[in-house]
Amino acid sequence: MVRGLAVPPRVQVAAEPTGAALPRVRRRRGAPARRPRGRGRGGLRDVSALATVDELLERFLELVAVPSPSGQERAVSDLIQARLRAAGLSVSEDKSAAVTGSASGNLVATAKGTGGGVPIAFSAHMDTVPIDRPPTVIVENGVVHTDGETVLGADDKAAVTVLLQVAEDLAADPPAGDVSFVISAGEEVGLKGAAALDVASVPAEACFVFDSEGPVGTVVMSAPTLRRLTVEFRGRSAHAGIEPENGRSAVVAAARAVAAMRLGRLDEQTTANVGLIEGGSAGNVVPERCVVTAEARSRDEAGLVAQVGHMVEVCNVAAAETGVDVTVTIDEDFRGYVHSDESLPVRLALAGLAACDVEPHPIGGGGGSDANVFNLRGLPAVTLGVGFEDVHSSQERIAVARLADVYRVAHALVRAAGAAVL
Repeated sequence: MVRGLAVPPRVQVAAEPTGAALPRVRRRRGAPARRPRGRGRGGLRDVSALATVDELLERFLELVAVPSPSGQERAVSDLIQARLRAAGLSVSEDKSAAVTGSASGNLVATAKGTGGGVPIAFSAHMDTVPIDRPPTVIVENGVVHTDGETVLGADDKAAVTVLLQVAEDLAADPPAGDVSFVISAGEEVGLKGAAALDVASVPAEACFVFDSEGPVGTVVMSAPTLRRLTVEFRGRSAHAGIEPENGRSAVVAAARAVAAMRLGRLDEQTTANVGLIEGGSAGNVVPERCVVTAEARSRDEAGLVAQVGHMVEVCNVAAAETGVDVTVTIDEDFRGYVHSDESLPVRLALAGLAACDVEPHPIGGGGGSDANVFNLRGLPAVTLGVGFEDVHSSQERIAVARLADVYRVAHALVRAAGAAVL
């Protein structure tokens, strides 16, 4: 027990030295009292925040204790749905699992407004990058992390924690305008859940996707388009010791192509990478086949087209020089977006951040999120910073105070939308 809270399995709470920032953890008993308005924890102005930091931490630990790698989201989906229904909200799970291969569909719930304002949506994803067991979670000095053997899952369960709490708050105290909550599956494997979502099921004029590293206050104003290249080289196999001259090495062709590619950060908006090279069957066989998986992404369409063209060209040249065949398949994993300062989600985001005395950090992003899909489908969306760090690694962590910061920002966005006019 830690100050009245039964610690979930595999959670360690470090001994608290004098003056440490370890949060107090307690179970929620009855309706929480409102804090006085003014400066809240983490330096943010309190905007009708109902839950305490301790309660947010408790619920975050509950979520991260349930592993939910992409394709295995069922258990955490059931937990999320139970929380929403317990708050009195109706939750729908779509049929996207049949298309995406996820164990759960996307979840949509709406807190109905009292009338007025602009309807908005909040979004986060329930899946994580691969994890093969429940993480051993450690809370020390105000930071949540693991024992270094697995990811934590703060990406994106920190955001899910906040959205579940906001949903509960709004179910008890309705907002002016409708607020929908979209919890997607399969985000970490190509935004598959969002791509299969019927956006007509989300009655919103603007969407806020809580799914970015960087400080709370980060607003991703633009994001890249990503094109994936699958390059298959086909040569001729031969015995490497008896008749190598009769072979045509697909691996040599692939190596020449990769060596000739411009890779890494090419300019402020464009990057390229080779992530996988797979080929050959044995050390004594000239390899007949080799497959290279690469990508290029950019916030500038002309730059992206030029980079993809360059990558295709060097593959063709390498194939011709080594006497092998090559096939290049290009797929667009997601489409980029650009928002101006005057777009509705940006205006609401800036208003909400101002209400919390949070300095905005508008950026051009390098990654993709469900916001890419929502924008493409006609639902204006921006991605916001959650404050987690070193995601997709065993060093992933989040400061407990960031949960409270994001919670206050979310409530401020609700209030900003309630006061807005289309």
